Amino acid sequence: MSAPDRLLEDTLRSIEQIGVASGPEAVMGQVAATVGRYGYSALVLTKLPGAGDRGGPQILLNGWPQGWSERYEAAGHFAHDPIARHCVASVTPFSWEEVPPPLVATRSAALIVSEASEFQLRRGLCIPLPSRSGSGGLSLAGDKVEDTPALRQAIRLLAYRAHQALDGGWFSAQKRPLTVRERDVLSWIARGKTVADVAAILLISEHTVGEHLKHIRRKLGTNNSAHSVVKALQRGMLRL
Repeated sequence: MSAPDRLLEDTLRSIEQIGVASGPEAVMGQVAATVGRYGYSALVLTKLPGAGDRGGPQILLNGWPQGWSERYEAAGHFAHDPIARHCVASVTPFSWEEVPPPLVATRSAALIVSEASEFQLRRGLCIPLPSRSGSGGLSLAGDKVEDTPALRQAIRLLAYRAHQALDGGWFSAQKRPLTVRERDVLSWIARGKTVADVAAILLISEHTVGEHLKHIRRKLGTNNSAHSVVKALQRGMLRL
């Protein structure tokens, strides 16, 4: 098995474990164990306030080093946090180094970066989690971390599932069964195949694959293919 295939298998196994987790602590343990293999020793999963909402984020999982969360909240860092600000505006995973320079050029942002480094939070990855119920995000950090496109996609799948498990609003969509062909398409997508790959495998056009994915998103109330895979696994509609 190739390294990307092994990564995907490990991630899907972790997603299934989250599906039978007994509570937030078990979810936390599964997420921490999975990302820890790649050097990420700290994490926080949040539901972010919407535009115009007052207050800070709702913390769903808190795996930050002891003392950092307290300092962050007491100093009111959220309002100036460049990672949080970019997370709201972005839909794709990004490293801390990829945050636009204007967001990190302020004195308040520089203070946050400096204080975070005191807790060994020097390098990190953020996974934005946009949904119909509002934005969320998984922020990971460590001292020496791995960061590849395949790993970002894997952690993104994991983050969606953890967010679903902990945010009840994500279960509001009415369950509707997938057709056999829709399950076929989604199963191949879950294994890392592109739309073109799936079209060739199933002997259908890329347009037809796209239409199946559109119908799947509508049925599951999802925003993209990664989210569709996670929700289908969680509901038992997909077996890999």
